[in-house]
Amino acid sequence: MFGGILASVVLLAATFGMLKFKSEYFDKSMMYGAIGCVLLLWIIPWGMFVIIPVVIVLSVASPAAREEWRKYKNRRIAISIVLILLLNSFAFYPVSEPEGAEEWGNPIATENPHAAVWPASEQYTWFYDGSVIGIVNARTPHTFCVWSQDSSSLSLGVMLGMHDQRMRQSIEVMNSYIPTFSIDSEAFSLEQVETEGTHQYGDEEYFVARFNVKRDGFETTLATVLIVGFPNVGGELSLLSITRPLTSSQDDVFEEKIVLQYIDSR
Repeated sequence: MFGGILASVVLLAATFGMLKFKSEYFDKSMMYGAIGCVLLLWIIPWGMFVIIPVVIVLSVASPAAREEWRKYKNRRIAISIVLILLLNSFAFYPVSEPEGAEEWGNPIATENPHAAVWPASEQYTWFYDGSVIGIVNARTPHTFCVWSQDSSSLSLGVMLGMHDQRMRQSIEVMNSYIPTFSIDSEAFSLEQVETEGTHQYGDEEYFVARFNVKRDGFETTLATVLIVGFPNVGGELSLLSITRPLTSSQDDVFEEKIVLQYIDSR
């Protein structure tokens, strides 16, 4: 949470400073708007992907708002660009170290060389019960809100190809630890499987997403991937991924045993 609080304070301080800098008139509407936008980052699902269009609409909704924009246009545009850059720069703020269940033993990897530099993330990987388990703690630069943090971040990750990059390590681990499994870690595709979007583990429902791993150019599914989201307020998200080859005898697509072990360890 501290990263989100620090980012909020810096964003508001930067706004105030830029509005005061060499300005004869203080743009109170811009300051109030910045305060509102920062507050909305903590409560609005999808964060700035909702806030920015709303701000644009409100800016042209009334003659008074249009007049203010005409008066302060250059300064407001410059400040808006700086604030977006600042917000995204806080995605480099370090995240906490992942922790797994005691039953999994020690992780076989504590970094993922294929992961993107931005946003900041930490990934630990285990091989347990015939599956590759990954726990990723990652920054969510678009929102500090806990609601829909997991689903929005995963959607963006899939869209930008970040999930495919991280998946390469799981495939390499399966190639090393499972004699009957072999696939080129640079020649595969992920196909999202239709699912309810949530699943109940214990007494709570969690966001889930499922994927099939296929070799490029082939339709045969070689492994399955389950992702379970654990959102945290303040801009840090935890994702549990479980990758299992189809040669495994495990037939529980929602991986109740492993997920509950992780929930109990949190």
